Amino acid sequence: MRIIKELFSLFSIIFSNHSSKHYKPAPLLIIKKESSPNNSDVKEYNSIDEAIADLENDPNVPKEKIEKLKSSLRKLKDKTSIKIKNGELIK
Repeated sequence: MRIIKELFSLFSIIFSNHSSKHYKPAPLLIIKKESSPNNSDVKEYNSIDEAIADLENDPNVPKEKIEKLKSSLRKLKDKTSIKIKNGELIK
């Protein structure tokens, strides 16, 4: 659930800055729950699609969470602003 919340906050930043003339997309970072001092727990992705593809291959991520993330991303693409409460999109 933390990953989903992090993605939503990233999208809210991207969409709020999208109208800016100096918009630059930032790479997406996925950080595992049990973090350690080394960098092996941090994965950097250049796109959301790449991150989702990697999450689909991870046996520790439930399929329903991935489907919910995909559904949320489709909804986000059509909006100029979003509301999130407890990690869930509000219509």
